[in-house]
Amino acid sequence: MDTPGSNKIVEKYSEDSGKRQLTGVWFLVMRSMAVAMAVFHLYAAITGAVNTQNAIHLLFALPLIFLGYSCRAKDNHRLPWFDVIPVILAIAVSGYYIMQFDRIIYELGYLMPTTYDLVFGVLAILLLLEACRRAIGLAFPILVLIALSYAYFGNYLPGVWGHGGFGWADLVATFYMSPTGIYGSLMRTSSTVIVVFIMFGALLVTTGGGDTFMRLSNSLTGGMAGGPAKAATLCSALFGSISGSTAANVATTGVFTIPLMKKSGYSPRFAAATEASASTGGQILPPIMGAAAFVMADVISVSYLEIIGAALIPALLFYLAIWMSVHFEAKRLGLNPIPKDQRPTLREGLFNIETLLLPIIVLIAMLVLRYTPTTAAVAAYFTALLIYLFSWRSPGSFTDRLKSIPAALEAGAMTAAMIAVIIGSVAIIASVISLTGLGLKVSSVILVVSGGDVLITLLLAMVVAIILGMGLPTVAAYMLAASVVAAAFIEAGLPSLSSHLFILYFAILSGVTPPVALAAYIGGAIAGSHWFKTALTATKISLGGFLIPFMFIYHPPLLGDGTVLEIALAVGSGIIGIVALAASTIGFFLRPCSWLERGLLLTAALMLINGQVMTDIAGIALIVGLFGWQYRLNSTDKNSTDKNNTDKNSTDKNSTDDARAPLPSKELSQ
Repeated sequence: MDTPGSNKIVEKYSEDSGKRQLTGVWFLVMRSMAVAMAVFHLYAAITGAVNTQNAIHLLFALPLIFLGYSCRAKDNHRLPWFDVIPVILAIAVSGYYIMQFDRIIYELGYLMPTTYDLVFGVLAILLLLEACRRAIGLAFPILVLIALSYAYFGNYLPGVWGHGGFGWADLVATFYMSPTGIYGSLMRTSSTVIVVFIMFGALLVTTGGGDTFMRLSNSLTGGMAGGPAKAATLCSALFGSISGSTAANVATTGVFTIPLMKKSGYSPRFAAATEASASTGGQILPPIMGAAAFVMADVISVSYLEIIGAALIPALLFYLAIWMSVHFEAKRLGLNPIPKDQRPTLREGLFNIETLLLPIIVLIAMLVLRYTPTTAAVAAYFTALLIYLFSWRSPGSFTDRLKSIPAALEAGAMTAAMIAVIIGSVAIIASVISLTGLGLKVSSVILVVSGGDVLITLLLAMVVAIILGMGLPTVAAYMLAASVVAAAFIEAGLPSLSSHLFILYFAILSGVTPPVALAAYIGGAIAGSHWFKTALTATKISLGGFLIPFMFIYHPPLLGDGTVLEIALAVGSGIIGIVALAASTIGFFLRPCSWLERGLLLTAALMLINGQVMTDIAGIALIVGLFGWQYRLNSTDKNSTDKNNTDKNSTDKNSTDDARAPLPSKELSQ
């Protein structure tokens, strides 16, 4: 059950960990800066980006993090005087870059840094590290420090891991001033694309989207077996698709879904694991994909529309795996649907759905019409805003709605600021990997160990991506893993898009994989279950997510690459394999499974990975055979039960008839 201790854990590890609750003047300063950041980026998205937009983006983002996140827990409700210093310095480092922009970029000033350049460069690096520590914890800044140490001291390492060495001035100039540094191409993606999508998502959530998702999910799934868990799956998918954080998704939807699942009969551990798995999947579900899709588009030079198109089928298969897991668990436990009087009707679930549906239709339509992602996101944003303000079905009066807009702008700006400082820090690591050739070295080791075998290469890359993604937000997890292992896929001759989606999947799945398993930790805290056991159960529920990347590597039609028939056959075999896998992990198909049946179902699911005709036929035949076997056993049991009930009823009837029969005449005369 929920306890004060569990609430503290959720607060500690959620997206708002360490976030200040300011009042008075400093609250107005922070909100004004956040609103100004949001308005600037919306204006720039409409009129066109300016040359210094990356620096302006960080000019807003860094001070916002220092205003919005405290250095110490006891300062969560106030801004001490010493926290004003990093705010001023954060404005100074980006302001200096803006003033020196022409010299730095057009006159190649980053090749000849001045003393002032180096001073502001060192300050920028230190401020980014501290901002990341405050916003997302200590793990990522430590990784950045390790990368910096390797760049400076790596020339002392022996063998393949050593490099030629770099002076500190060259390193600072590269990180602070070069086109691949803090204000470089990665920050461009954040400042022109990600920020607008994040504000779009924040507007939908702040204006009641979360409540609409919950009502709709409960109305659609409440009447099914295991309805609360299926509602949690659907709600987390919908919310996660527009959210930029797994932790925020668990903390936001989990406080509603986990108690409902427990009440319906699921164990606390299974309820927490279901929420953690479903929330993790939101980061691979279009359209936003935890903002990683935009970074991926920039890294591999593929359109955003192509990425979300390729990611859609695997993401739906991932949620099918969770859905079938909770379905089989409900059947195994004999759980009932939510009582009709306790769930919203479909009409209630669809109430005000246009506020969510129409903006997403506008977004997808404009992407299909080949507008840029930024233009499509702006159009969707203002569509949502106008519907919210002027629809008679929107909550509150028109004045109340107007008053809620600054909060929506602030929420979007704060999330965008967090992503900006993460991307700035990732740029440092990416620069180190590029300068030292570390990515090629790791990839070479992977290829040597694998002997060029694709499956072994994929398995090694999976392990590396999970380890590097542990405890990190979506964008950081993906970028770090991609920087290290992507070259191995290129050397192995694998397509770029499928390779990067493979990396993204396993970087994200680190959220439910022990020993860190941040999503499982938060879900366990809400449910009152042990975090490690919750993580193991979440891994079991998410097992389909561990197989799906292998499926689309071996079978490209799952990414939409093929004819309609090829895609349909791939989806069909994928669905059958995912259902078999879920039945195997839960131990229930049409009836409880023996260990032999579970092993056969797992074998059949694995046969359907590579998309070869013979293995597909063998796998499907095995599943059909097991289905027929369990169906026959169920029929036999049912017939036996019916016969026993008939015999019992006949015996009871005869006994009743005997009791009611009249006594013989002789006995009556006596």
